[in-house]
Amino acid sequence: MLEQLRYDMITGLFHHKKRALLVIISVLLTYVFMCFSYRGLINTADFIKLLFSGMSYITDEKRFVIPNGIWLAINLVLAFHIGMIVNDDLGSYGKLRLMKVGSRIKWWMAKVVLVSASVVAYYMLILAAACSTAIISLICRTVVVNVSIIQNITVPECMKAIAMLVSVSIMISIVQAVITLIDYKIGIVCVGLFMAYTMYDRTHAFIGNYLMLMRYYQGINNYIVNVSIVYGVIIMASIVGIIIVKKCAIYICCLLYTSDAADD
Repeated sequence: MLEQLRYDMITGLFHHKKRALLVIISVLLTYVFMCFSYRGLINTADFIKLLFSGMSYITDEKRFVIPNGIWLAINLVLAFHIGMIVNDDLGSYGKLRLMKVGSRIKWWMAKVVLVSASVVAYYMLILAAACSTAIISLICRTVVVNVSIIQNITVPECMKAIAMLVSVSIMISIVQAVITLIDYKIGIVCVGLFMAYTMYDRTHAFIGNYLMLMRYYQGINNYIVNVSIVYGVIIMASIVGIIIVKKCAIYICCLLYTSDAADD
């Protein structure tokens, strides 16, 4: 499994330098655009809150609410890049690697680790790019504007909220990876429906609300229960993935040539 994991980390993380660079550039351009919008420099902490703020709860059923474009872009890139890792791998050298590893379970568990690591790396890139904007503040000695984005939330609370946000994103990406084993198109549709329901949810209990810093601050009910559900779904999705790769050899013919004994 270590050999497969090393292969996945190299191909899944290090070979996507252009995509990582694109994420960094996009965050920096977003900062520049927001500075022009607010007519002044934005504090780094406020900018991080802005990136992950999302939307407040919708209370007016008759009024159409435009989704937060920044939040939507971050999650769509996450879904189309990281959630499609398994599908992209199967379309390239994944089948040959599966035959070489000889164990479907090891192959799949390496993918689970890769998807989880990719989600963490994705958010670390965003945070690193956001923190680098502090250099702009030092170089350009101009007025720092107050953007009034969740001002009362402390740094520890903000980090706790982002940690939960990352956990939910890992859950979504692994579930999408499982569905991708059957049909990647269904996975994309399911993620789209999840995002749509999250944006227009009027409750204070849906797990998707943790993807929005603003809703986390406004209050989400059943925190302990939701945390248990998130990690429970991650474990269950991993188990379902094992069942699929062991029993359903239709989606990838080379499964027929891997050793069933190695999986047991």
